[in-house]
Amino acid sequence: MEDPNKQLIKIDPKQALQIESFKERLRKREIWINGPITDSLVEVLFTNLIKLHEQSKSEEITVVVNSNGGNFYESIVATDTMGTLGNPIKTIALANAVSGGFILFMGGQLRICHDYTCLMMHSASFGVNEKVSSIEERVKYTNYAQEKMAKFFSIQTEGKTTPEYWLELFRSGKDKWFSIEEAIKLGIVHKVIKRQSMIDPDSTTREPFTWDLRTFSDANQ
Repeated sequence: MEDPNKQLIKIDPKQALQIESFKERLRKREIWINGPITDSLVEVLFTNLIKLHEQSKSEEITVVVNSNGGNFYESIVATDTMGTLGNPIKTIALANAVSGGFILFMGGQLRICHDYTCLMMHSASFGVNEKVSSIEERVKYTNYAQEKMAKFFSIQTEGKTTPEYWLELFRSGKDKWFSIEEAIKLGIVHKVIKRQSMIDPDSTTREPFTWDLRTFSDANQ
């Protein structure tokens, strides 16, 4: 006899389709990070990175990022995980790689974005519902974390930016929006996916493509 107290979990058809789509991408060694960076979203990233690493310790892993940010410290630790697995990591930014999303994007050894991807970084922020002494300690630790992140960004850009460049950005307290041209010059982005018509003004056709990112992104610059 069926347990009357058992609750049936109903999944919306659209949600079920989305889940299956992400599973299909995972089978292609792609992890899609879409939305605010929360503990649960980073947990999904961690577990899937480890899963793909266990399947193959040398094959490339692609992390697709579309996020306006979220948890600062979770974002930093995520890049540590990406960098210590041993697998080549490629990150692809879709509409937004902002704040924490920017940090995740910078975790890739090869970084690709679209022509209209929004790239933005700024200093970390946190709430002030704490004692003054606690706030002082939090500020001190955040500055320490940002110094380490500045060095990390400098390494990822292969010296095209210095740690001081990023520290100045953090100290300014302003949002820094990077144009695609600036991002390429600074070593933030390696490749840009463009429409053929944006490359060749005389082009009247656009070759079809599918989201097989391992081949599609390599074919576009």
